[in-house]
Amino acid sequence: MANHSRGRRAPTPSEPYPGNTETFTGAYSWNAPRPAIATAAGEKPISEDLFRRFAQINEPIPRARRVMRRLESLPHYIRRYYTQRVENIKQNSGAKRANSYLINSIEKYLLPRIDSVTEQYQIDIQSHVLLPFYDDFRRIPYYGKREIKRLAYRLSDCMAGEFIREYDHQMGLPDGDIETAIVSGYGYIGFLSRQLNTCAPGWGLYENRTMTADDALRAVARIESPSWWLRRLKHIHDQWREHLMIAAGYVHAKSAPYCSDPTLKEWQAQKKSNREFLQAFELEDEDGNRISLVDKYDGSIANPAIRRCELMTRMRGFEDIAEQENLAGDFYTLTAPSKYHSMYNSGKRNHKWRGASPRQTQKYLCRIWSQVRAAWKRADIRVFGFRVVEPHHDETPHWHMLLFMLPADIELARDIFCTYARWEDSEELQSQDALKARFHVVPIDKELGSATGYIAKYISKNIDGYALDDELDDESGKPLKETAKRVSAWASRWRIRQFQQIGGAPVTVYRELRRLRDKELYLFPEISPAQVAADEGNWAGYTLAQGGPLVARKDLRVRLNYDITENGNDYGDNVSRITGVFAPESGSNSIIYTRTTTYKIVPKIKADTDFSVDVQGGPPPLGVLSITVRGSCPQPVKSVESTPPAAEFSYPKLPKNATTKQIKRYHQQTSQLFEDMGRKERRELAERIRNDGNQGRKAPDNSQVRKTDIAAQYQPVGELADQVLSFLRKIGIEPEPWELRALVMGGKVDFGDAVFCLRNEQLLCDKHQKIEVKITLSTINFSDSI
Repeated sequence: MANHSRGRRAPTPSEPYPGNTETFTGAYSWNAPRPAIATAAGEKPISEDLFRRFAQINEPIPRARRVMRRLESLPHYIRRYYTQRVENIKQNSGAKRANSYLINSIEKYLLPRIDSVTEQYQIDIQSHVLLPFYDDFRRIPYYGKREIKRLAYRLSDCMAGEFIREYDHQMGLPDGDIETAIVSGYGYIGFLSRQLNTCAPGWGLYENRTMTADDALRAVARIESPSWWLRRLKHIHDQWREHLMIAAGYVHAKSAPYCSDPTLKEWQAQKKSNREFLQAFELEDEDGNRISLVDKYDGSIANPAIRRCELMTRMRGFEDIAEQENLAGDFYTLTAPSKYHSMYNSGKRNHKWRGASPRQTQKYLCRIWSQVRAAWKRADIRVFGFRVVEPHHDETPHWHMLLFMLPADIELARDIFCTYARWEDSEELQSQDALKARFHVVPIDKELGSATGYIAKYISKNIDGYALDDELDDESGKPLKETAKRVSAWASRWRIRQFQQIGGAPVTVYRELRRLRDKELYLFPEISPAQVAADEGNWAGYTLAQGGPLVARKDLRVRLNYDITENGNDYGDNVSRITGVFAPESGSNSIIYTRTTTYKIVPKIKADTDFSVDVQGGPPPLGVLSITVRGSCPQPVKSVESTPPAAEFSYPKLPKNATTKQIKRYHQQTSQLFEDMGRKERRELAERIRNDGNQGRKAPDNSQVRKTDIAAQYQPVGELADQVLSFLRKIGIEPEPWELRALVMGGKVDFGDAVFCLRNEQLLCDKHQKIEVKITLSTINFSDSI
């Protein structure tokens, strides 16, 4: 039988003709033979050859274009001035002049300074666990608040997972125990933290092998906390950005002295936010009494004016002691070498700058001071006084110190201080001006002014610029009232302590003793002289009562008493809280408690209602309800607690065959009740709903409850429910059971014409309609039963 092929077949190819291309051999046009996509094994891909060919054909990128691309890759707050300047040069002088500026200025001077700063903040990752965070840490100066917060949560999750993994690994060993596993887990995540330029808390104990399991758990609680990482990352972010601004030349006398403009704006915004917080909250004691939080702040040492006055009082007290003891005084000025300064006063770059930040310069000055103090101690030179830190125009800190000592030690003290201050980079000190700029001494001359007068100006211009309205800054030429804000923003950004007392008695004991004024107390003989002097604001008398300006801490006659609370914070630390003062010579029996009231911060009540009902208007047995109806003029409202005690309440129920008005009212009630709940009340409500659903409980039928027995259902509130129910019936309102319960439990209830809410024995009402009420009812007696 012959074989017959079925279906379509390719036609017989025709005979080739000279000059024709290769004959088509595919069955269809879409399945014609094509070259293979992949290359044969061992052969190089064609793409590499093509790219190499293109690279040889194309001309190299011009140098100016490469610099411009690098400039555009910088953060916007760094490149904004320079990109605009390049565009202006290109428009005014042509592209050739702009390219010259890019090569001879940007590439030669700006970019190396930026690179030297960026290298200081780079991380050294040695573990594959942290590889996903490498790019994030490189882009921290580009990030905003949202990205920083997201990174903090990612880091906390990573550290928690690694601790659990290491703990499980140690526990899985044959000889594994819990304490060793906890300490080992902390050591691993602490090692990871150090790779991110963050020192883990308690790392010194771990390196000395003295860390216990409890210490490790406290440290782990911090490393696993997103808020802890958020503070660290924000600290790195803020200082890195400001350091880049210094390197780019945005901070100097001719532009923005003492700090950059973004730092000043952020500081002012933070101060405004803090003020709004203080105004929105109050302090409440155990008895429910409230005082204004902002008033407490304004009356404390946190107020710049009070802090300045106290500093001047302490400085004047030291001067009085020096006069009584016939001591000599010197005014020292200590400055860092030129490699720590980024800009000249003329606004030009200092090419000796090595990328040091103000924080690093402050560490250098502290190191010089520690060497000087050690040398003075070896020479038996004792001093006391004050130190003030203030920035130069380019944010480089320098010190002013007013010190008192014995006249016989004055020359030796100067020589020792001068030797250490001018030791580093001494080859650049080739003139008297250079020597004076590095270290300068001014003897205190009483004929020219008091010792306090020497330092008073530095204290004022570094706090609030008090009494300096018409004076200008020596470096920037701007008013001192304006530069004082920049100095405070600078100290906040770099976390530099501006004022420090050297020697003398501690100021905290002085402040605690001043809290005892206007109180008749029996004081021990060791405490009474110090308390009398502190009450009078006599710093000299207080210092002498404590043992003199050179007294050691162990020899103080009055010391602080602390109350230690175990697990006093979220990390399980033992928190020490000052409770009073005591005399070590008399023992613990001499404790005088200066802080007898415990406060908590609570939201402030907004008194914007039309009238209020004061349940405290009469004796509870008589059921008297005091009512005050206010008209259009606002009047002060009695201070009450913000949040009633948490208690469970019934959720509103929608009746069957409800009308449109009832449905609308139901939705308003439910949404308002939920909005007024706090976080704790919402959790309790959700838990109760879940429990009711699991157990198949049914809500009670409120229609079966007699109206006369409504208040009897709520025994926890008792007489308060009776009074509220009686008052509502008197004004023509018959509440539903759930409405009365919600009202008594602190919720807001809408009765159509008015919304009522009970706030800790005050019934407040907010009318919907603008009706002028002229009737004032002082007291209504609801003792009669209805």
